[in-house]
Amino acid sequence: MPPVFTKWKDLTRQVRHIGWLLLGLAFAQILLGWVLRLLYMRFYISINQETYAGVRLLLLTILTTGGTAWIGKKALKVEWTKAQFRWDFSFETVIKTVASMFTITITFSMLLTLIQMALGLHFMDGGLTTYHGPFYIVLMLVSAVCIAPCCEEILFRGEIEQSLMPYGAVFAIVFSGVLFGWMHMNFTQGIMHMFTGTLLGMVYWKHRNLSLNMVCHMLFNGITIGLNYMTHFMGLRALIVCVLVGYGIVGLFDLRPLPEKNAYPVFRLAFRQVSIILFFLLFLVISFLSIY
Repeated sequence: MPPVFTKWKDLTRQVRHIGWLLLGLAFAQILLGWVLRLLYMRFYISINQETYAGVRLLLLTILTTGGTAWIGKKALKVEWTKAQFRWDFSFETVIKTVASMFTITITFSMLLTLIQMALGLHFMDGGLTTYHGPFYIVLMLVSAVCIAPCCEEILFRGEIEQSLMPYGAVFAIVFSGVLFGWMHMNFTQGIMHMFTGTLLGMVYWKHRNLSLNMVCHMLFNGITIGLNYMTHFMGLRALIVCVLVGYGIVGLFDLRPLPEKNAYPVFRLAFRQVSIILFFLLFLVISFLSIY
């Protein structure tokens, strides 16, 4: 069998596995969320809404995202070394990466707001700061700031991106970033995080350090949640955002040199896989259901 044909066959199989893995993650979240909702409705007297929301988020994060990351290492046949979990990165690298992520999210948030105003629509953003009870905040921070970023970086950068590197760096970075955005299952976060996911993919390609990616992702989530809770300090929040965006523009230039571009057929082959198409359709359906 010719080497090129074998390579495309291996790529097709790997992308197919990735698609089914992410579909499993999505349906596991839907099923577990449904089960937890039924249990809450049955025992609602002994647990309030805030406590339920915090426990639900924690269980969903551990059992679905964490479980998928554990399964993904075996399914995608990824091997890691100690060098990929080193702690020799600089604080400057972390801050520039986080600031660059904010630059991307703020830019697309403004664009999406204008689009929604023009169309008379509203997209649910999947925010986590609805409740203000201390128990909920603790559970939410453990889930969204500690557990989820680690599991997501392992899954999308340490497993999906790394397993696709032999087929081209640009392809691995962009494809894993797009899937990371779709994983959020709503338009607002989906569109923004396709680009933040690609940015994190570039950081991983450049440094080959999952610990760095985890810290950046954790800090980004933590600052985002903190800013969302600063409703009584709008002036300070605006100042912090402006500083982050300004520093983020500088940080984006630090990602150079960029990897060499892939041939277009690699992307076309990947996005034609049935499991990837189904995952995209699920993202569209759930996103459309969130419009009101």
